[in-house]
Amino acid sequence: MRFSAAMSAAFAWLFLAQLAHAQSPISGAPSPEPAPAESPEAATPAAPETAAPGGAQPPAGAPALQIVPADADEPALEPIPSARDTLTRHFIVGASLGLRWPFGSLENGIKQRAALGAGLALNLDLGFGLSRNVVLGGWAEFDDFSSPSRCSACSATSFAGGPFLRYHIVQGTRFDPWGVIAVGARRTAVDTGSATSKYFGPDWLRLTLGGDWYPFANVGVGPYLQFDLGSYTSHPQSQSGSVGTSLHTGLGTGLRVTLDFPGK
Repeated sequence: MRFSAAMSAAFAWLFLAQLAHAQSPISGAPSPEPAPAESPEAATPAAPETAAPGGAQPPAGAPALQIVPADADEPALEPIPSARDTLTRHFIVGASLGLRWPFGSLENGIKQRAALGAGLALNLDLGFGLSRNVVLGGWAEFDDFSSPSRCSACSATSFAGGPFLRYHIVQGTRFDPWGVIAVGARRTAVDTGSATSKYFGPDWLRLTLGGDWYPFANVGVGPYLQFDLGSYTSHPQSQSGSVGTSLHTGLGTGLRVTLDFPGK
């Protein structure tokens, strides 16, 4: 009995010793260090990087791309300024030389082609720019007609003039196309070799189309095409002084030189 009690006491003592040894720290083992406290900057979550177009990541140190919302207001486009005004308050002098062909009638029963051949036409005009497209001015014309095939002894000259309105189509280019509408009066003298007949009447309509190319700021040159319609209302050598109501026309073309002040 004493031996059994002694053995039970020994086993109990060993059990308690093993239990105490398991709960105590391991000898020589370093104790874990406390985790360092995080700084406020580290605690703030980093902003996600925005991927570059095509899925590639931007290089290190490069600013991140910003995605503009689809509904963001776009900047307003500035209006395109108009071309520089090269006509308003400009004085424009023009001189042209070309050919003119007469058609229609001098008077009832007498065709112009019976007494007038093709002629050499000299035109002068002076205008003032009212706006960037409109010029108002006056024109004058002198025609020297050759002898027609039906009358080799005949010759004729013609003077005409009046106001005009010219419209310039474009601005800011070296080539300046234009159109003219005008009216006027005309005096024509026909010499048949034995007598001279003089006719006078209005030019009801005068249309001219042309264009000037400006190689220099003050000088332009270009072609023109001209058509006129009129009638001779008096013939001083006739007994009644009237030549009827027959119309005459003319067609001309040539080259025109322009001087612009102060220049394009």
